[in-house]
Amino acid sequence: MTTSHDTRLGRLGRLRRPEYTGVNRCLPCTAVNVAIAIAGAAALAAVGAIELAALGLSVSLAAIWLRGYLVPGTPELTKRYLPERVLRLFGKGREPAPPADVDAESYLLSADVLVETPDGTDLAFAPWFESAWRSHLASLRDGTGVDDEVAFTGDAASEDGDIAALAALTGVDAASLSIRWYEGAAVARADGERLGHWESRAAFLADVAADRALADGLDDWTDLPLAARSGVLGAVRLFVEDCPACEGPVGLESRVVESCCTTYDVIAGRCAACDARLFEMDLPPSLATDSA
Repeated sequence: MTTSHDTRLGRLGRLRRPEYTGVNRCLPCTAVNVAIAIAGAAALAAVGAIELAALGLSVSLAAIWLRGYLVPGTPELTKRYLPERVLRLFGKGREPAPPADVDAESYLLSADVLVETPDGTDLAFAPWFESAWRSHLASLRDGTGVDDEVAFTGDAASEDGDIAALAALTGVDAASLSIRWYEGAAVARADGERLGHWESRAAFLADVAADRALADGLDDWTDLPLAARSGVLGAVRLFVEDCPACEGPVGLESRVVESCCTTYDVIAGRCAACDARLFEMDLPPSLATDSA
């Protein structure tokens, strides 16, 4: 038997836009539309239309709840006009790169970690670094990890193993660290504060192995601030040719990253075999224009 309650739910269901509500709700778009609704109600109240203002606000909020937005074209308007710093408050904008005291590429060149290729047209890992890095990667994939007491595997590491690797990588006390994986990507925190993120387990493996290789081979590596070491490790990943997780070939791709609020061009390193992303960086405007 169909009840009036069921009928009302059915009607509401037809009005709802699941692509813009529930888990897909965009907080910046919602905030902009709620602000517009409140401003409209305030304008009506200012001229004495109190009841109309209250009714209008109620209807507007109901529309936002059901459809995700009030003003048609909101996603495009938000994308075009909402400042990047505001989008970042809602986790939608790109995180600005932290200031670096060390130029990563210059550091790697001066330390003979990177050398020119024989034809002089590119840079590649120096033999000593590549050998050490691959040796540490093999240990990580075998499960011996960075600590004889805690296993760390490339495909399904235990949380304890990840924390041990993260502590060795950052020099931060393991008791204060946490790392969570979401759809293949990781976010690390220290005492609840965001410490860093990795695009994939392959990227995490690359950094852990590179950190061990650099610590073994360079006297000043552990003296660098964490932010500088992070920048250098990110630069190392730019020159990885074989996936740290599955040893498949890593290729470059340019693509457009788009959400309802942002659009930007990036260049990424991705494994052709397991699809793991090693890095992602903004595409220079000149290259973005050429690839359009």
